[in-house]
Amino acid sequence: MPTLRLENRLGSEMSPYLRQHVLDPVAWQPCNDDALKLAEELQRPILLSIGYSACHWCHVMQRESFQNQEIAELINNHFIPIKVDREERPDLDHIYQRAALLLIGHGGWPLTVFLTPETKPFFAGTYFPPRDRFGRSGFPAILRQIARLWEREREAVEKTANEITAAMAEESMPVGDQRFVIPADGRIDQDMVTRLLKDAENYLLELYDERNGGFGTAPKFPCTSILAFFLQRSRENPSLLEAVVNTLDHMADGGIYDQLGGGFHRYSTDDRWLVPHFEKMLYDNTQLVQIYLTAFQLTGDDKYRGVVEETLDYLLRDMHHPCGAFFGTQDADSEGEEGRFYLWTRQEVMDLLGQEVGEIVCTYYGIGREDSLTHGGWVLHRAVSLDTLAKHYSMTVSEVDSILESARLALYQRRGQRIPPARDEKIITAWNGMAVSALAKAGSVLQVPMYLEKAKGVAGFGLTRLRRSDGRLCRSFMGDPSAISGFLEDYGYFVAGLVDLYKATLEPFWLDAALNLMELAIQLFWSDSSSAFYNTEAGNNLLFRPSIPEDESYPSAVSIMARNLFYLQNLLSTPGGEKLELILNRYLDDMKVNPWGFAGLLTVLDLAQMGLREFFLIEPAQGGADPEMLNVLQAAYLPESIIYRWNTAPYQQGRLVELSLGKTAVEGKTTVYICEGQTCYPPITDPAELRAHIQRFPLNVKKEPPLPVQ
Repeated sequence: MPTLRLENRLGSEMSPYLRQHVLDPVAWQPCNDDALKLAEELQRPILLSIGYSACHWCHVMQRESFQNQEIAELINNHFIPIKVDREERPDLDHIYQRAALLLIGHGGWPLTVFLTPETKPFFAGTYFPPRDRFGRSGFPAILRQIARLWEREREAVEKTANEITAAMAEESMPVGDQRFVIPADGRIDQDMVTRLLKDAENYLLELYDERNGGFGTAPKFPCTSILAFFLQRSRENPSLLEAVVNTLDHMADGGIYDQLGGGFHRYSTDDRWLVPHFEKMLYDNTQLVQIYLTAFQLTGDDKYRGVVEETLDYLLRDMHHPCGAFFGTQDADSEGEEGRFYLWTRQEVMDLLGQEVGEIVCTYYGIGREDSLTHGGWVLHRAVSLDTLAKHYSMTVSEVDSILESARLALYQRRGQRIPPARDEKIITAWNGMAVSALAKAGSVLQVPMYLEKAKGVAGFGLTRLRRSDGRLCRSFMGDPSAISGFLEDYGYFVAGLVDLYKATLEPFWLDAALNLMELAIQLFWSDSSSAFYNTEAGNNLLFRPSIPEDESYPSAVSIMARNLFYLQNLLSTPGGEKLELILNRYLDDMKVNPWGFAGLLTVLDLAQMGLREFFLIEPAQGGADPEMLNVLQAAYLPESIIYRWNTAPYQQGRLVELSLGKTAVEGKTTVYICEGQTCYPPITDPAELRAHIQRFPLNVKKEPPLPVQ
């Protein structure tokens, strides 16, 4: 094997995660053509390591192995080591997580995959310890074994790599997939869809943890895709709302929720939401804001409004760039220990608050209980109710509440003196699209103009700094736009954010921007031959072009694009409704077999079955919409709907003119037309009548066939 002294080449990378590895003695290469060419020239296998900056076990493996001189020499002498930030390159992460699933039955981070020089995988793992222990091979032993196999049994290694690559490509929806058959009339059977949706509800309810909320057992994730599906379906099945409410209550009371600073940690290591994995992700928090906001709309319970406000306060305080956009993640570790920033001892509380108040606080937040002890400290959670606490200390609820609020502020201020977790300051396009949605919906539903202004700031940043001169989106921004092109999820979630911002403001600029980006996304990612969206543009140097419809940490890019097609179907220059039908038809069997992984598409399927409901709000000639009519429309939970406000010139052209023909203000009043398909209900000018009409959705709206506008 040729000898060559490799050098660590991560110093010029934008990613904070990659720069964390600059001082490793491992000769890390960024994933680019130069690194791949080097592997080809030297005929060395590639050691591909994928992680992200907030990943605790990524830091552990770095400290134990990648900063170990002996292990680094093994890597440098036998492999081309390539480091990838999965937040920058979700395409590579998707592909090689699939490889890990096929090779060892599971994936995760850090992801450690060994590839041929042609980037075909043949061995995979996640975290490897630095030495042999508990019957498990340590990383040095793994490295030596793979180096020997490559030198002595390369033919067998390459055979395995070819087989795994072929299996992954077959899974990735090849063109001409024979399982996909469009019905003769091009339409989905509605009775079959009704059964499928009901069966999915029942399947997911079987996985629901009635005692603790959530789904499955430890470790327990928020599963926002399933919660959103349940909320949307709950208007017809109240038991689904009960499941969501129980889950949200347990999460808000648990250690997964930051009781002092607001916001949610990544997941719970137990099944009771008590001890979290402490990293905080922008995408989790923006998704959960929308879930709690919908729960507030459906229940009117102010505690959900409180969680929304506290979580947005956290994001705007700790994750907001002065330019207007949001950073990506906050680390699980500080001072080299997971959770150190968030944990408390009883003595710390007593020293700060005094014995009397300290006892109340320790009782309320579960300090001293064995179930929330971790790493030598306690995770704060609401261990008892205010009523129970008040009775125990012979106080009124308001007295206890006042004591706890003062104590919470004191604890928060003291915590602020600690060294905070590191923050990955990449601005990721897709996740900022989620932030636009969360802020826009909160501003509209809660009637908080500041949230709308912040949403506009994020959207404006995206349309200027996250977009190139040719109109394409880039993946991320950190001082400068990334050279990495945007992926399907970047377009999908940013378009969704623009649509939600339009719904909240009814300002046509945002709808026009959404339509333009959606048209571009269809051009870049849609395939007529396979009737599906791919996750990457054509022409990338990948083993295959992935198309991944399953949800992961958030609803899949395919499902969010299907959602966008649903809302924009009557405005796109290409037939959006037809594409939506094709997507839903393609994945019907997958939704039936795997509701857990396809909750995002199931939610869109439910929307498609209800049908798009369009509200046309026509202002009187003198201008100015009735604020009460606007408030009725925008405060209601109407996921199957979009609102058009007709008042000025921007809409006097294009598709909306055709949609709005015949709709005029009645008797000089703000008038609302509610339309389904090609027909509309009689015009409504009274807010009370509009409210009553909306309250009948979706249960019996189809019992009254809409009447054509005269």
